[in-house]
Amino acid sequence: MINQDFLQTLATANGVSNLELDVLVLAMNGDSTTAIAQKLKISEDAVRKRLSEVYRKFKIPGNGPVKLTKLQQLLVSQYQQYLAQNSSDSPSSRQQDINPYQIWSGAPDVSDFYGRTEELATLDQWIFSDRCRIVALLGMGGIGKTYLSVKLAKQIQEQFEYIIWQSLHHSPSIKDVLANVITVLSYPQKIDLPEALDQRVSLLINYLREHHCLLVLDAVEIVLDSSAAFWRYNNELEGYGILLRRLGEEQHQSCLLMTSIEKPREIALLESSTGFVRSLEVKGLKPEAAKQILQSKGLTGEQQWSELIQTYRGNPLALKIVATTIQDVFSSNVNEFLKYEFLVVSDMFREILDWQFKRLSNPEKEIMYYLAKENNLVSVQNLQQALQQLITTSELVMALESLGWRSLLEKVQSHNEDTSETLFSLQPVVKNYVNKLMALPRKENRHE
Repeated sequence: MINQDFLQTLATANGVSNLELDVLVLAMNGDSTTAIAQKLKISEDAVRKRLSEVYRKFKIPGNGPVKLTKLQQLLVSQYQQYLAQNSSDSPSSRQQDINPYQIWSGAPDVSDFYGRTEELATLDQWIFSDRCRIVALLGMGGIGKTYLSVKLAKQIQEQFEYIIWQSLHHSPSIKDVLANVITVLSYPQKIDLPEALDQRVSLLINYLREHHCLLVLDAVEIVLDSSAAFWRYNNELEGYGILLRRLGEEQHQSCLLMTSIEKPREIALLESSTGFVRSLEVKGLKPEAAKQILQSKGLTGEQQWSELIQTYRGNPLALKIVATTIQDVFSSNVNEFLKYEFLVVSDMFREILDWQFKRLSNPEKEIMYYLAKENNLVSVQNLQQALQQLITTSELVMALESLGWRSLLEKVQSHNEDTSETLFSLQPVVKNYVNKLMALPRKENRHE
């Protein structure tokens, strides 16, 4: 029998609502759908819907009654793990053999992870040797930030007492996220959560001082404001900025690992190459790792794989999508696909780019339009001369910085004998998207 307080703690940490928890408790006790409906005075359909939400939040696969069995097995296993973790008589023996309490709410399966050995080594050093309080994984959509965060957390899990992975895809309020994390860290003690945000953050930091924890926040860009996203948060979600600032500035023995397409203001202001807050730009896979994706898809024409990988800049999601197209339409032959000289930009990427483009300021859009038309690398001076009638020099510089923080620009350092300068361009997929956007009649261009 699972302790009810533990079940409530685990459910809360996975985003299960109180109404869903009522159904879960009865289901765990063996009550049928009909019995649950009668006890809670709701319809059987409502019972099934609430259970379905519980399955989704705990990532339970399958169909029918087998899902409840799998959920029961998971919860019992988690409870046994917790009991084993707390069975030691002395704190010192617990530190010698840490059995982490883990919450992986919404984390993907990373069994098909490729490459990233250098990135993993760097992140390991930052977290343990350099004791970073915040590490931000930044990069464009599909580049593998989420996979890297999960792979890293799995790789270093034995070094932490707690690992809590939280997706922000559904824009949870900061107070709800804090409540979930504090509930896990305080178990089995029952505490009254303060209502004030600062007090709630202070309480969390106290626990992060007492325990060695790895907190992972995935998709932080979702809670950024729709305009000037790198500078402020959605009004209802601005507490995330307070959390980042305090976790970066105040002493504790834990680490926040976060992923984002766009760099939050707090990270930009606090980060340094030797400080406690750092960011890693996640770039495309190296050729050998990228080739593993194409190999796993059974593609032929290996002589042309490098060209395909370069075109999509080693973006793992883009490569998986185009590989599927090559399988379905070109009999898995890369050579045949490349004859047609076109880019596969999936609906998923269009949605990501639509979402990002709607967040751009007018100066940012003008820069994107100009770069999309250019086939060569472009300097700041080139941009200033070309756009001087549209934007000021100050706006140009700020917009370039912003676009870099949004992971939308490619940058190359050009070195001469005495000087060096930064040159800008767009990735082929982004350039293709912007050119198609410009080709639309103005009234159809939803971003104008």
